[in-house]
Amino acid sequence: MQPEKGYRYSMDPFVLCSQVSSVCSGDRILDVGCGCGIISVILGYCFPQSHITGVEIQTNLAEIAQKNINNNKLEQTVSIINADIKHISSEFTNGPFDLILSNPPYKRHNTGRLNPDLEKAIARHEITMDIQGLTTKADTLLRHKGRFMIIFPSERLPDIEQAVQPTSIFPEWIRYIYTGQKKTAKRVIFSGIKDITAPKRILPPIYLSSNNLLDTDILPKRIIP
Repeated sequence: MQPEKGYRYSMDPFVLCSQVSSVCSGDRILDVGCGCGIISVILGYCFPQSHITGVEIQTNLAEIAQKNINNNKLEQTVSIINADIKHISSEFTNGPFDLILSNPPYKRHNTGRLNPDLEKAIARHEITMDIQGLTTKADTLLRHKGRFMIIFPSERLPDIEQAVQPTSIFPEWIRYIYTGQKKTAKRVIFSGIKDITAPKRILPPIYLSSNNLLDTDILPKRIIP
């Protein structure tokens, strides 16, 4: 379920989830700005032995997310919290997380046209939290060697790399997303790891097309017992 009008998810959550791997039984996963819960539902199905928390600031979307969790019988795996992530602490969530994901608002505040629909505006523009605030909060909520993964417009990769510099999250790999073989990259997935430094890897690109949805594995890897 998702709103008929207002925020509606795109392909980004599916592409981001397809890159999740190395989830162990009992791992704790945080979905920041979970919207209608699409990422939490996908990962709940793929990793039923994990513990997933979705945080959404907008009450209407949080209620829809909870309905989606209930309708998909994922209550034992996924919990939805209607709150501002800025006010969430590891004490509130009963401990730090092994993996934090986000498909965050991708437009800088006060740039471009602000959608008159508040739900869409918050989902698209950095109104309630910007990329610096997101990475700073992720740093406080990740455990040692925990991972932070986001999907973002490719032209804003320098903003991500700048945002993680003051934190203990270090770039692990990036992967560009293309809508076609002869087009420029529209999105990039950034994966960082806490407290571990290593040379940043650039993984092979992902191509999206109408004939072949993804020229790579679309499903997350199986859970590790």
